[in-house]
Amino acid sequence: MPKTKSLFDLLLAKAKQKRRRIGITIVKTDKEILDGLEKAKDYVDVIIYGKKIEGFECVAMEPDDAKGTNIGRKIVQDFKAGKIDQFVRGQVDDFGVVDEYKKQFKIDPKERRTGFGLMRNAYGREFFLGLVSNPEGQNLADKIRITDVVVKWMKEDFGLEPKVAVMATCRPGSYGKDPVMSKSYDEAEGLVKHLKDQGYEAKNVHIEIENAVTWANLIIASNGTIGNQIFRAVVYLGKGKGLAAPTIFSGHGMYEDDSRNEKDWYSHLIAASAWAAGK
Repeated sequence: MPKTKSLFDLLLAKAKQKRRRIGITIVKTDKEILDGLEKAKDYVDVIIYGKKIEGFECVAMEPDDAKGTNIGRKIVQDFKAGKIDQFVRGQVDDFGVVDEYKKQFKIDPKERRTGFGLMRNAYGREFFLGLVSNPEGQNLADKIRITDVVVKWMKEDFGLEPKVAVMATCRPGSYGKDPVMSKSYDEAEGLVKHLKDQGYEAKNVHIEIENAVTWANLIIASNGTIGNQIFRAVVYLGKGKGLAAPTIFSGHGMYEDDSRNEKDWYSHLIAASAWAAGK
């Protein structure tokens, strides 16, 4: 990867290849939200599902419940029908969209998605973050399941050689002082070995995420709860940004996820266009 290119630059380059129709669910707006949507129009045709917004093509709908179930259902249906090229989950419920996607694409309800994030911290460093949903990665098997999908996607679809920093909840010197922390450390060591056996660069950085970002392009949190809190700390407290959130159903495609409390949807719309571009 050229040193002058950021990870987001690679997404933007794919988005610029062809103008695409990208849907996003929006049920409430303010100036920051509108500014981001407007900015994305430079590269994509933005289709709003939910609130009618002047200057945009809209599929106007009122939410039928607090989760916006009907809006989530409609955007997935239109994606499957080819009416839009890709979509951003936006402001409707996460698990509702997951369930609707599985239903529309005839995926086993028990199959688990793989979601991760592209982050930019306050210092401008960009990295992928794995294990970002609370229930994820609570054991080694699930950490391996998720990480295998992410590193394969990074290498084969994104063209990036993964450099993986695996986190644990204690330093080596604290091992043995608490069984929960020791289990986390053992699982980090197990995941590192698994990755190295496949030929990937990987290291157990234990709690030192601050050192990991100097060399790694993928950080695997200790579990999904901690990963979700890292995401929120970077985005909502640390003046960083969540740039993208690919959600992959192996063999059944993907879409762009997000956090409902975000306001600048520009980068997510660009990311969705990049996913529509494929390799």
